[in-house]
Amino acid sequence: MGRPSIFSRNYEEQMRRRRLNIILIILIIVSAAFFYTKYQLNKRGININIADKLSFLKKEQKDIKQDVNINKENKKEEIKDAPKEENKAVETLKEYIYTSNTNKQFKVIYKEENGVKKFIEVKADGINVDFDILKDGTKVVFDDKENQNIIVYSLDGTYEDITLKTLKTSKYVFEKQKILQRHKDYIWAEKPHFTADGKVVFLTRLPYNLTKRGIFLWYASYNNTKLARLGELSYDIEKIRYDGFDENEGLRIISDDKTFILEKGKFKLKEIK
Repeated sequence: MGRPSIFSRNYEEQMRRRRLNIILIILIIVSAAFFYTKYQLNKRGININIADKLSFLKKEQKDIKQDVNINKENKKEEIKDAPKEENKAVETLKEYIYTSNTNKQFKVIYKEENGVKKFIEVKADGINVDFDILKDGTKVVFDDKENQNIIVYSLDGTYEDITLKTLKTSKYVFEKQKILQRHKDYIWAEKPHFTADGKVVFLTRLPYNLTKRGIFLWYASYNNTKLARLGELSYDIEKIRYDGFDENEGLRIISDDKTFILEKGKFKLKEIK
């Protein structure tokens, strides 16, 4: 196919036809190559559907776009639904200092959280302290074993010594100071505990001196106006322990493997057999 002369009258038309012929030849060659390749692949059992491949690629692109959009929406929802961090309660530990008659210091520790105070512990360096906290945390009772005293603290920092100083019976008068001077190991008042209705009970050898009788559980009022002997327990104070409350709010006491109940509002121990 010769190139037409530029001086020819029909030069532009001839050039247009020439370009069309070239394009047709290229299309024929490409088509022939395509169908020949497809024929050879089909002959070998390889089937390629170009339309399906293009459709698959379009579907993949569509799925990817959908996943991206879903992830964006999920992130928006997570940010929207994320709970705001609640203001954490600030808990502060504070203490009152109780100084005994022999200048031993007891730390009466309470916590203050959002303006609410509650007792949590009583401790003293080098001293074993038995203490109990009222259910609502507003009072704590503990023993000063060295001086054989029972102390009750309130949240305002005031305290009361509810220890019995003198006990009079029909035959004898027991004075705490005199007995402890003669018998330093005498148990006058130890291991206090609250009852469910807020009374204080404690352990003592009263009203006996040097006998083989056991240790007794007594009740004492805060203002020291009322005392009551509730029952006899083990001779060994280490074998006596409080064991929580039953379903009726009775105070359980274990003594020498026996279980006793001090029923709520009552003033007498009852053994559970």
